[in-house]
Amino acid sequence: MNSSLIYLIVFLLYMAKLKEGIGKKILKRKKKGIIRNKQVHNFETAKSAVILFDSSNPESFKVIKEFRKFLEGQEIKCSVYGYVNQKEIPQELLFWKNYAFITRKDLNWYMKPSGEAVEAFHAAEPDLLFDFNLDLSLGIQFLVQLSIAQMKIGCFTEEENDYDLMISLSENRELAFLAEQFKIYIAMLTPILE
Repeated sequence: MNSSLIYLIVFLLYMAKLKEGIGKKILKRKKKGIIRNKQVHNFETAKSAVILFDSSNPESFKVIKEFRKFLEGQEIKCSVYGYVNQKEIPQELLFWKNYAFITRKDLNWYMKPSGEAVEAFHAAEPDLLFDFNLDLSLGIQFLVQLSIAQMKIGCFTEEENDYDLMISLSENRELAFLAEQFKIYIAMLTPILE
């Protein structure tokens, strides 16, 4: 490998880290301006929910569809937002009614999402936010941390996050298992009613 190619690779890696660092600082600053009414909910007290997921995971659609059906069976109004790691929404996803998609094209240079779907997401004031992403991506964290959802649930992580309840997946890192854990732990909660 010639030295100019090595320098180019090192430079690109440096720029990626720099962009991510700037994005994290901007997110932290924007988060300070968010006022949310934190409140514990279970499936009896929640009236609305938002689901976030990564549509590039092939198993995600079946799990998300079943989880949404479960929530609606609990009489919880539900919105679903998927992240597409492409510039355009693939044709097969255009047929999914009542699902909003955020693409790579919706992310700015430091990974902050914008666009119609993002505006709708931020306009929602859900009781519950379920983050089905197994890894913390900065673009998704902009959505999670700037949401005014009363209760936010996601996968356990030691990185800085905004979850009120985290589910540890240890060895079983499958979305179906995560959905079952969400159901178990939310059902166990006893909200303090005013």
